[in-house]
Amino acid sequence: MTAVVVTRGIAMEDALLAYNAGRVDALEGRRDADLAEHPETGADYRRGFLDARIEVVSMHAELRKLLGHEG
Repeated sequence: MTAVVVTRGIAMEDALLAYNAGRVDALEGRRDADLAEHPETGADYRRGFLDARIEVVSMHAELRKLLGHEG
């Protein structure tokens, strides 16, 4: 028997898949407007997208620091 966790009326798996799709798209430098505006999983997609973009900015800041280009 498989347990299905439901949040906001959608299966947790759908929310996690949308979040991961957002992360992948952000790391590839593209955004899927349809996924971002999806009525059920759009918020999860956008959150994943934003989390990944924050990681990219942090990595760039660390790289600049390592190379001595602070500012």
